Amino acid sequence: MNEKNKRGWIKAAIILAILFAIGIIVVQGVKTYTNNMNPRTVVITGTGKVAAVPDVSTISFTLRSESKNDNTKTLQEDISKKADSVFAKLKELGIDEKDIKTTNYSVNPKYGYRDCYSASSIQPCESRYVLGYEASESVDVKVRSTENVSKVLDVLAGDKITEVYGPNFSIDDVEAVKDSARDLAIQDAKDKASVLAKSLGVKIKRIVSFSDNNGVAAPYPAVYRDSMNYAAGAVELQSAKVANIAEGQQDVVSNVSITFQIED
Repeated sequence: MNEKNKRGWIKAAIILAILFAIGIIVVQGVKTYTNNMNPRTVVITGTGKVAAVPDVSTISFTLRSESKNDNTKTLQEDISKKADSVFAKLKELGIDEKDIKTTNYSVNPKYGYRDCYSASSIQPCESRYVLGYEASESVDVKVRSTENVSKVLDVLAGDKITEVYGPNFSIDDVEAVKDSARDLAIQDAKDKASVLAKSLGVKIKRIVSFSDNNGVAAPYPAVYRDSMNYAAGAVELQSAKVANIAEGQQDVVSNVSITFQIED
C-alpha cells in the first residue's frame, strides 16, 4: 500500500470515528431531552393527624322584647338594658369585651290575622293587622376558659334568657395545628416514596409537584348534663345547677399529594 492510499484510509477512519462520536452525542442528547420532557414520576399521598383539645367555646343567645304598641324606642331601650346587664356580668367573669359580639339586631312588627270571610266580619276587611312590635338582639360570646363555660350559662339562666345555643367548641389557633398535621403528612408521603423506590429498584431524584387539602373538624356542641329542663318545646336553663361540660378533643387531618421524579 503506497503512502497516498495509507493517508486516505487514516483520514476515512478519523472521519468515521468523528461521525460515530457525533452520533452517540446526538442519541444521548435526544434520550436526555426525551427524559426531561417525559420524566418518570410516581404520585404518593400522605396523611397526618394531630389530636388537639379545643380551647375556645362559643355560646350564642338572643334577647327579646315585645310591645303591643308602636313605641319602638321603648323596645330598643328595654333591649339595651337587658344587654347591658348581661354584658356587665360576663365581663365580671373575665370575658373580654372583644369576645362579646352582636351578630344581629332587628325591630319587626308582629302580625295578627282576622277572618274576613265570616258573616260577622266588618267590610272592608284586612286579614292581617299589626299586633305590636318585637325587638331582638343576637349575641355570640367567645369563652377562652373551659371553667367559665358553665358560669356563662349560669349568668344567662339568671337573667331568664331561654334562647341559648352552645357551647360549640373549637381550636383558637387552628392554623398552627394544621401546619403540624401537614408536616406529618409530608413526612408520611416521603416515607412511602422511599419504601416504593426500594421495592422498584429506583431512586427518588426530586419532588416535581405538591398539593395539600387541610381539614379540621368543625366546631361541635358540647354535651352538658343536668343543666336543662325541656318545657313547652323550649330549652330552659336551670340556674340552680351548674352545667358539667365535656369538651373532648378534635382530630385535625391533613392530606397531601406529592409527585416524585424517579431514576435508575
